[in-house]
Amino acid sequence: MITVLVAAYNGEAYIREQMDSILAQSQGGIHIVVSDDCSSDRTPEILEEYCARYPGRVTAIRREKPSGGAAAHFLGLLSELARAEVMPGVAAAGREPAAAEEFTACGYSGSVKDQLPVAAAGADYFMLSDQDDVWLPQKAEKLLMCMQELEAGLKPGTPALVHSDLAVVDENLRVVAHSFFKYQKISPERTALPQLLVQNNVTGGAVMINRPMLELLKDLPQVCLMHDAWLALLASCFGAIGWVKEPLYLYRQHGSNTLGAEKGDNLQGMRDRLEDGSGARENYRRMFGQARCLQELFADRLSGEQKELLDAFVEIPRMGRAGRIRTILKYGFTKNTWLRTLGQMLMIGD
Repeated sequence: MITVLVAAYNGEAYIREQMDSILAQSQGGIHIVVSDDCSSDRTPEILEEYCARYPGRVTAIRREKPSGGAAAHFLGLLSELARAEVMPGVAAAGREPAAAEEFTACGYSGSVKDQLPVAAAGADYFMLSDQDDVWLPQKAEKLLMCMQELEAGLKPGTPALVHSDLAVVDENLRVVAHSFFKYQKISPERTALPQLLVQNNVTGGAVMINRPMLELLKDLPQVCLMHDAWLALLASCFGAIGWVKEPLYLYRQHGSNTLGAEKGDNLQGMRDRLEDGSGARENYRRMFGQARCLQELFADRLSGEQKELLDAFVEIPRMGRAGRIRTILKYGFTKNTWLRTLGQMLMIGD
């Protein structure tokens, strides 16, 4: 069974299209869990309609207080689900949600395990979905095929994450770019830890994870760039990552998106970031904070090589420019193009 987690917030304009596209998937055995983040529009009423129309296929839950953003919302929900079940189909009792410094606590009224069918909380696979995107009919089926092919080459119980390409569209679903990978010059084959520490290539709405991967999400990081970046790091450290090169959903861009799909890797963009470095500095602050959280939360699971690599990475802000460049090159903390790597060398740690 697959549980699809939808994070909703004031999504009345687009959430029907998203829900309908998930319900129309060619893959059977899908349960949709929609978590509403204290919406003030008609989103809760729309979700109640879907629960009534699709009993046993759609479950809506509401947060008691705002999450503070998409990353906190998804990670909080994943943490609750991980803590709700010791094993698939077996409810866990007496567990409290994890708290986090820069994320609010999970913030649900009661606990997720009290609001969800046991089958949804005990699924074998989990997918994530933003409220304003549209899935192509075979998205779940093709990601599941990719996941099962990946798992076939792994030891049982190994965490695994798979993701896909996507098409960028405008608010009316007109295509802006047929391939997000090409549009952003993303290299999904870059799955090594030093590469993912400095450049995430996984998009949350494109993700499927298995249950062993969910078990790594019981405790929340205090800091992360985004939930998909955190998932990619965990899969790189403790499991495996696979991908489908085919675009499997429509990534809608509109005025209220949390994150937009800007065309990547150009000289003008690099100049703009150098002239106004506040955004880049904040991203680097979160990048190093995320690495420290990885060290702290998984100190007993990291290999000696991974510990050495993370120790070197978090020391970069304390180094001079020459030392930073030497460390980047020595450990492979490089991005996927020379222009991006050059920009990083000029700005990282400042």
